[in-house]
Amino acid sequence: MNKLTQITLASIAALALIGCSDSYSDKDTAYGTTVDTPVVAGALKASNRNAKFLVDTDAISLYTFDKDMLNTSNCDAECQKIWPLFLGADTGSEDIKVLPGTDHLAYRKHPLYYFVKDKAPGDVLGNNVKEVWHLVHAPIGSTDSQTALSETTIKQILLTDKDQRALYVFDKDTQNVSNCYDTTPTSGTGCESIWPVFYVSDLGALPAGMNADDFGVIDRDSTRAKEGEPTKQVTYKGKPLYYFSPDNKEALSTKGDWVKGVWHLVELASEKTPSQPTSPYTAEAVAKGKSIFTDPAKCASCHGADGQTPPLGIDNVIARYGDAALITQKLKDMRDNGNPQGRSDVMVGVAEKLSDEAIINLSAFIATLKK
Repeated sequence: MNKLTQITLASIAALALIGCSDSYSDKDTAYGTTVDTPVVAGALKASNRNAKFLVDTDAISLYTFDKDMLNTSNCDAECQKIWPLFLGADTGSEDIKVLPGTDHLAYRKHPLYYFVKDKAPGDVLGNNVKEVWHLVHAPIGSTDSQTALSETTIKQILLTDKDQRALYVFDKDTQNVSNCYDTTPTSGTGCESIWPVFYVSDLGALPAGMNADDFGVIDRDSTRAKEGEPTKQVTYKGKPLYYFSPDNKEALSTKGDWVKGVWHLVELASEKTPSQPTSPYTAEAVAKGKSIFTDPAKCASCHGADGQTPPLGIDNVIARYGDAALITQKLKDMRDNGNPQGRSDVMVGVAEKLSDEAIINLSAFIATLKK
């Protein structure tokens, strides 16, 4: 297997022309905790990252449609029965704006939609439908008062080089044609300097499940080629592949995703990550539990307001536990099983009057008393 052609990255001064005449800003840093997951040896790898996605204020997922054009929706009335438009108003956001002459909202000029089968927060049933509908993995800071980033994440399987450096495609390219070149071949400034070409003469073994027929090589315009850059370029499904200079050759840095709405990571697949159970021991529960605990008729008269007093002369300082789940278990045991272990009848009597919610709240507060 041949090694990757060494690519000379442009200086930071060239960042002014990242989007091919568009500027780059720090808030274009892509969102997501990346996870190193190489698949096989070769010039390419399939790697993954866990990334949040764009939702509305009710946490319902939003999507884009590959058949749309910038600032233009191609989803007709029949299409909209399945993919309702996300409607709103301009709020001054640089990224979330209405399509000209409409109240249809777009993200970086890409029209946004719901999927009719998504019924609850976290539903992502529309992702990759027919390979043309996709979630929007927006960078941090690119939302407005009508949008947010999801609480849950999607695991994206991404195309990277052998060193797990992210690869990108450019919306302004056409099939097997690159439209990313520097201003002049020797200038060292412009699109090609910020988005260096990916080329190897031999891809070698591909990651499992990938099809060699999806890859090709094109000739770049040698009259416009930047000095030192390859005059050939690898393509994926007819789209030329690039690096992004501000990724700085770091494995799984994905700062180029969604830059100016026209640069994108190559997503091979995605899957919803398992949701983590939400703890019931919230700050609100602590506040409610304190109100119950400090009621002298319930807890404080025996345990003290800080939980440090041995109750009824028994050396069982309640504040010593510090584990809300354990305290919940003990309280429920007393409430539900009476007094088989010879506990204080007073304590059992109090526990018998507690609801599940009250026990959760009490446990949350008591756990904070440990010193």
